[in-house]
Amino acid sequence: MAGRVEIELGQAREAVDRIASGDLRPPVGPVGSDSVGSLGRAIDRMAGRIRHRLQVSERESGDLRVLFDGLEDGLAFIDREGLVSLCNPAFERWAGREVAPGTRIGTLFRSPRIAEAVSASRRGESTTAEVELGEHTVLMSARPHRSGAIIVLRDLTVMRRLEGVRRDFVANVSHELKTPLTSVVGFAEALVEGGLEVGQARDFAQRIFANATRMRYLVEDLLDLSLLESGSWSPEPEAVSVGAIAREVWDTLSPRVRAADLDLRVSGTEEPAWADPDAVRQIMRNLLDNAARYSDEDPAVAVRIRPAGGLQRVEVSDRGPGIASVHVERVFERFYRVDPARSRARGGTGLGLAIVKHFVEAHGGEIGIESALGRGTTVWFTLPNAARLSKRKSSHVPA
Repeated sequence: MAGRVEIELGQAREAVDRIASGDLRPPVGPVGSDSVGSLGRAIDRMAGRIRHRLQVSERESGDLRVLFDGLEDGLAFIDREGLVSLCNPAFERWAGREVAPGTRIGTLFRSPRIAEAVSASRRGESTTAEVELGEHTVLMSARPHRSGAIIVLRDLTVMRRLEGVRRDFVANVSHELKTPLTSVVGFAEALVEGGLEVGQARDFAQRIFANATRMRYLVEDLLDLSLLESGSWSPEPEAVSVGAIAREVWDTLSPRVRAADLDLRVSGTEEPAWADPDAVRQIMRNLLDNAARYSDEDPAVAVRIRPAGGLQRVEVSDRGPGIASVHVERVFERFYRVDPARSRARGGTGLGLAIVKHFVEAHGGEIGIESALGRGTTVWFTLPNAARLSKRKSSHVPA
């Protein structure tokens, strides 16, 4: 009896030793006499609970690792010696290399601010600062941790660029409104004060009307551009004749056209495009207005329409002064003007081509510009071809 109990106790000790070494495979306990058997079953239950808790812990650890690795911000744990103990892939991207545990933080970045912030964290101080890493602006945060420091790197490049765009936009709008508004106020004050001859008063009233109209066009263009950039507008396409719309729009430009003795020449295919007619009118209005504005050397403005694959390619050309290559890539930017003084003198808002670009791209088309100094300018864009779309749809109708 005593020998059997001793054997069973020995088995129990072995089971406990195995559990202590991490071997939790069931069953681990002996089965024997009641007292020793109950001990063995208790060891089994203990091993089962430990095994379950380890499995839960491993799952949670795996989930945390997925979150850690998936963070867009760079994150690293730095020990008290200034060595990286753990970091995520985003941190390695900022470092520009794979970062092994034990790498000294000061060897990873040229910016001394990061190493200084880590040192301050080891002294119990938290630090937040913007640093430049290559072409990127990064918000660096470092705070104390029980084993050293935690450092976080967040990319601010896009945010700073957007802030710059917003500042430029506000400055441009303010500038564009200030000039005509100042003129309106000045001429209105002169009219209120009285004492003007009839002809002079009429001239001042016409100037007020012209500047007010300029401000109205600017506000309308801003509203259109805001609608397009927000994605709130989508085309309602139908079969439209781009050539017919070009002639229709040209007639609305008649006061300026008659004054400059300009002529519109439309050539090419009369096949309809598949597009929103109001959008096409606005596209052609902006392009023809620009062409009429700058057609100093030649009285002809040309619109050519031709098939291009399953699309229609529309070209609007003038023989004006042309655009230097340094400006060509930027003409579709908001408020960008090749010759600001001349554009304002001729009444442009600086938003027309940006609006045209958004309208074209909303139809799935492309837009570009070809120009050279002294050789005029051609703006081209593509729209879906209604005839091709009809053939494609009919080919999918079952017989």
